[in-house]
Amino acid sequence: MEAKKLLLTKETAGILRVSEEYLRLLIRRRKIAAYKEGRRGGYRIAANEIDNYITRKINREA
Repeated sequence: MEAKKLLLTKETAGILRVSEEYLRLLIRRRKIAAYKEGRRGGYRIAANEIDNYITRKINREA
């Protein structure tokens, strides 16, 4: 079983070149799948979910 690489919101926002606030909006709107760590913790995003989001965005714009 291969372990998934999980990224913090700050890392993911940097990769996508968006603000952390906008990334959290995308997560709340279920445009990017993520899970929340603990009650007050931040979100964790699987690295492959970033690729999925970019692919969907490109296909939608084409």
